[in-house]
Amino acid sequence: MSKYLLLGLPALLFIGCADTSDRYRDLHELEMPPVLPIEHTHTQTAVAADDLKPKTSALTDLLAFTDDEQKPSLIIKTRPDRAWEMLIVAIKLCNLDVLDKNREDNRIQVRYDPDRKGKEARPLDMIFNNDYDEADYTITLKEDVLGIAVLTALSKPDELEFGDDGSAELIRLLHKTINEKIINRDKTKPEED
Repeated sequence: MSKYLLLGLPALLFIGCADTSDRYRDLHELEMPPVLPIEHTHTQTAVAADDLKPKTSALTDLLAFTDDEQKPSLIIKTRPDRAWEMLIVAIKLCNLDVLDKNREDNRIQVRYDPDRKGKEARPLDMIFNNDYDEADYTITLKEDVLGIAVLTALSKPDELEFGDDGSAELIRLLHKTINEKIINRDKTKPEED
C-alpha cells in the first residue's frame, strides 16, 4: 500500500498543477493605473552653465610658477610648514631618492636624473635619451614676499660628469607634480603608481 501511495501522490500532484483555468492567463481583467499627463512647468537645459566652466580647486592660486627656459621659479603661497609637507609629498610622488633632509635649514637633498623625470629607467632611455647626468640636487625653501620660494641647485657641481645642470628640470617636475597630483588632482581617475 505504501508503495502505491509513494507513486500515486506525485502523480496526483502533477495532474492537479497541470490544469489551470484561463482566467489566470488573461490579464485584461486586471485594473490598470490611470495615465496622467506630464506637464513641465520649468524648462531645463541639457547642460547647465556651471558644467561648461572648467573645474578648479580652491587651491588653484596656491602656486606661482614662471618659466623663462633658463631659470624657472616656483613659489608656494602658504605657510612654511605646509610648503615643506607639500614638497615632501611631491618628492615621494616623483619617486626621487631623498639623501638628506633638514627641516631647520629648510633643505632637502635628492638624487635626480632629469632624463627620467621621476620615472623608472628603461634600457633604451639610457642610450637614446641621456642628455643629463644623474646627480645630487639640493632643494631649498626660502621665504619670499609672495610665499615660500622653492630653489634647486646642484649639490656638487664640480662632480658633474657630463650634460648640463638639471635644476631647472627639477623645478618643472616639482611644479607639475604639485599642480597635477596634489592641488588639481582628478578624484575620478584611478591613481597611477
